[in-house]
Amino acid sequence: MRQRVVILTRPTAKQVFVARYGSEGQTRFAMAQSLKGAADFKRAEVEDTAQSRAVARIRKAMPSDVKVAEIDRGMVAQFLFEPHDLIVAVGQDGLVANVGKYLDGQPLAGVNPDPATIDGSLLAFDVDTFIASLRDVLNDRRPVREATLAEAQTSDRQVLRGLNEIFVGVGTHQSARYRIRHGAADEVQSSSGLIVSTGTGSTGWLRSLRGETAVFDPAAEELHFVVREAWPGRGFAATLTEGRVTRDAPLLIESRMEGTIFADGIEADAVRFDAGLSVTIAPAQRRVRLIQ
Repeated sequence: MRQRVVILTRPTAKQVFVARYGSEGQTRFAMAQSLKGAADFKRAEVEDTAQSRAVARIRKAMPSDVKVAEIDRGMVAQFLFEPHDLIVAVGQDGLVANVGKYLDGQPLAGVNPDPATIDGSLLAFDVDTFIASLRDVLNDRRPVREATLAEAQTSDRQVLRGLNEIFVGVGTHQSARYRIRHGAADEVQSSSGLIVSTGTGSTGWLRSLRGETAVFDPAAEELHFVVREAWPGRGFAATLTEGRVTRDAPLLIESRMEGTIFADGIEADAVRFDAGLSVTIAPAQRRVRLIQ
């Protein structure tokens, strides 16, 4: 049996509002000044209640001999996950992506606290089905679906992983400038940056750029890259704009900018990628184990 359950949540919109205004009373007063604000706070209360009830029910259902830890999304990068942990992400799909890249084989269950308002493709359970399956989940008797991670390793030994995709570019609206190498192709580009997507992420950002045909198997040990708005100006080329990335055929990029690399749309989860640095991107050896 799993020795510890780590319940992961993120601050609800209500908690964010209250932190901004200082108290719940001040929040109600401030947001009641407009119909939109009042409606936003009402939705935030519904979300907050659903998440709180979900976590409380999951906690109550835990066997007495299983330790339970609750952490916020902001603690994930610093939290010490133990080999025999079970991770339970209660919230939206983004939580699964947030925590998955920091795990090393621990199983991960996504729980949808409010299916009426959350359409979670990575959330295999609602609260009722998770509690009903809890004994099997704790004893590793549920099926597990593995998903490939993208991994970026920079020349100064920074490592970043993403369950959905990795973005390389600049954090502003300035053009990204770099040399890109893939297989025998090699060119200098100026673009709006590029994404390197996993199969899990191919239903999101990659599909928005390349359409339905871009979607591929989350378990496939490959990534697909797309360059955004490459500009074939003086000194720049724009022919190497998409491709399939494997461990045997990684993507190499040399920075010629004050750049950034971030994963899963979280710009705060980033590494610097300034001129003189290079990065190699390929499927990671680690895989995310999603309980079904």
